[in-house]
Amino acid sequence: MPKQDRIKTKYPGVYYVHKGTEKVFYIFYRLNGKQIEEKAGRQFADDMTPAKAAGIRADRSKGKELSNEARREKAQAAKQAEADKMTIKRLWDEYKTNKADSKAINTDKGRYEKYLQPSFGDKEPHEIIRLDVDRLRMKLLKTLKPQTVKHVMGLLKRIVHYGAARELCQNLNFEIEAVKVDNQKTEDLNPEQLKKLLEEIGKSQDIEAAAIMKLALFTGMRRGEMFKLKWNDIDFQRGFIAIKNPKGGVSQKIPLNEQARQVLENHPKLNMFL
Repeated sequence: MPKQDRIKTKYPGVYYVHKGTEKVFYIFYRLNGKQIEEKAGRQFADDMTPAKAAGIRADRSKGKELSNEARREKAQAAKQAEADKMTIKRLWDEYKTNKADSKAINTDKGRYEKYLQPSFGDKEPHEIIRLDVDRLRMKLLKTLKPQTVKHVMGLLKRIVHYGAARELCQNLNFEIEAVKVDNQKTEDLNPEQLKKLLEEIGKSQDIEAAAIMKLALFTGMRRGEMFKLKWNDIDFQRGFIAIKNPKGGVSQKIPLNEQARQVLENHPKLNMFL
């Protein structure tokens, strides 16, 4: 820039040049033995004044504020770091490509896109905590069969293990809790049969037995699991029942649906099986 274009201000190290109808302010300072000359801002577009430019110069010369070049480098580094992040989405893409000839990949694709991508797609494995997975599992169990939820959790585990085995990412810092699936075949009641059964249960004078039967119908819990229940195992606010030390040996949480909630909320706490 020709020297004659520079117009000094009363502030040391601050000058401006005319660009069209406005002034463009520049600052000149030394940092770590290096002379730096850079733009501070435009008079109108950036609402810049000589005093503001002098303040910027003071902060940058003391290292309190990054220079324009340093900010650009930092932004570029952040952009590169974001591009290098090995998120669940990127791991899925790698996994999908490697398993392209698998018959199950299309089914896995649907599970990933519908259930895993919204919650974990933008996260790296080390950013995922146990609570994140527990929340997703409980959310899915409210609308999906346990077997489906088991497959979704299994897919998340396989994707991460695939990346960790190839040193693309860190593994999860915890084991994903298995979803309990009862494979025993049962004969379901049709709506009319269920209605009649509930009417008969409602006629019972034994409120304890009636509550147990309703809870079994509405939650699928075993008798032993219900007899072990305590009030502090039921979280009405977050909507789940904690089953501790079940027959399968692994404690778990199941959704507290509206029918089960009504049974428990209407049951006397001083005279009950809990």
